[in-house]
Amino acid sequence: MMVWLENLLLLLGFAIVLIAYGRYVRRTQDVRGVLMFWARRLSLSASEFRLQRSGIVLMLLGVVLRYLNMLEIL
Repeated sequence: MMVWLENLLLLLGFAIVLIAYGRYVRRTQDVRGVLMFWARRLSLSASEFRLQRSGIVLMLLGVVLRYLNMLEIL
């Protein structure tokens, strides 16, 4: 059961981050900004930023669940 939840959180978080970046690219036509995210060229709108952060949090929860499951705590 936990494996399904881990995978669901990871995939859902990744999909939400991709949606946020897709909205950014559609709005600005700046694909290079997404590909070079470490250069701090992204100027996400407030809704895109919230989507990106919520996706990252979901992925982080999936990683934590996987780690706890590996340690057999859950």
